[in-house]
Amino acid sequence: MKKVKRRRLKKWVKNLIKVVLLLFIILLMSKCFFNHKDTKNNSINKTKKIIEKINDSKKTDILKNIKKLYKINNDLVGYLVIPDTKINYPVMYTKGKDYYLRRDFNKNKNTAGTLYIDKYNMIEPRDTNLIIYGHNMNNDGTMFHDLELFREEDFYKKHKNFFYYTLKEKEEYEIVSVFISEVYRVIDEEFKYYKFYNADDKEDMDEYLKNIKKLGLYDTGVDIEYGDELLTLSTCEYSKENSRFVVVAKKVK
Repeated sequence: MKKVKRRRLKKWVKNLIKVVLLLFIILLMSKCFFNHKDTKNNSINKTKKIIEKINDSKKTDILKNIKKLYKINNDLVGYLVIPDTKINYPVMYTKGKDYYLRRDFNKNKNTAGTLYIDKYNMIEPRDTNLIIYGHNMNNDGTMFHDLELFREEDFYKKHKNFFYYTLKEKEEYEIVSVFISEVYRVIDEEFKYYKFYNADDKEDMDEYLKNIKKLGLYDTGVDIEYGDELLTLSTCEYSKENSRFVVVAKKVK
């Protein structure tokens, strides 16, 4: 009888130890989870505050704050600002992949994504034409939705220039062409603006200029020359399948 009681006691003690261990593990995991969540939220809040300061350009040193953003996420390569639009966003770059297609600045999954440079571009040394992609968010007008304001020539005439900040300097760009194009199959012979990264010579640049001018919604009167540095802003356009709205600009300062 005593042996039975001892066995029961041992079994009870073992079960108690298991319960205590299980509770300890749950407590530890819970603590790790909330610590991670707090760290994540702190990073998001810090990012928002810095971006708010950048947008309030009259009261802040933009380049200084962009460098603060870089410390949070060193995939940052620039910051795009188009006056009188919602386009005031970081620009990301991950060579060889479209990582930010569906991720926000803090690398969290997000259908709106983040502005990012084409995965086939080279930043250093810089390609002739850097292509920046962004979603056309119809639901809230964010990301590259406001590019479509340039459909109207009157809007363009009042907003001919915009700004792109690298980690080192403020660059000003003048719009060369605004057009609608499509994403074509590899075998199609149509002009593919999204495949132009570098001009090997003057003939290459002239041919590119001829094509974007031909597609232009209106004549800007602005030309490009071999040696110019270009930015191409590209987003979805919904008038037909695989359509894109595109703004091409050249660096002037």
